[in-house]
Amino acid sequence: MALEEIALAFWFLLPAYAANPMAVVFGGGTPIDFGRSLRDGHRVLGDGKTWRGLAGGVASGLLLGILLTLLGSFLSPRLAFGDWPGVLRVLVILPVGALLGDLAGAFVKRRLGKVRGERAPGLDQYDFLLGTLLFLLLLERDWWFLRYWTGDAIFGLAFIILITPALHRVVNVIGYRWGHKREPW
Repeated sequence: MALEEIALAFWFLLPAYAANPMAVVFGGGTPIDFGRSLRDGHRVLGDGKTWRGLAGGVASGLLLGILLTLLGSFLSPRLAFGDWPGVLRVLVILPVGALLGDLAGAFVKRRLGKVRGERAPGLDQYDFLLGTLLFLLLLERDWWFLRYWTGDAIFGLAFIILITPALHRVVNVIGYRWGHKREPW
């Protein structure tokens, strides 16, 4: 059933979705690029991408993934991310892929001459999702195909692609109102 597949797609990508805003919450400190600029005169990534944010985002996504896996294993085998201990690989790939996708997005924005916080429609909303999906495809192809390319699962992936900009906006507005972001987009 398509509705079940939509719910499952969202469930399985929650650790990736959580990693991005939690990187903002835990952020600050030393920038990942150590303040370096490239020959184009623009920073490699910028001050908004920090080691503390990266670690906090990955840890948060991993912790959420572990909790969801335990809960899913208890409620229904279909909600489990996989078998222990192999599932840990997937649970690390989800937030790491999301945050590396976000870093790639920041790199592209700097190459386009955009400063921290400047809008980049499409890129801002999808960089983390593309990173997640690419990492899954490259590093956990079997898990990826079992989850998304069987039966009605394509509806779940389509839903994720459609809902991501709205979720991104809501989370950013919350982060802005709580004082963790400089701008609400």
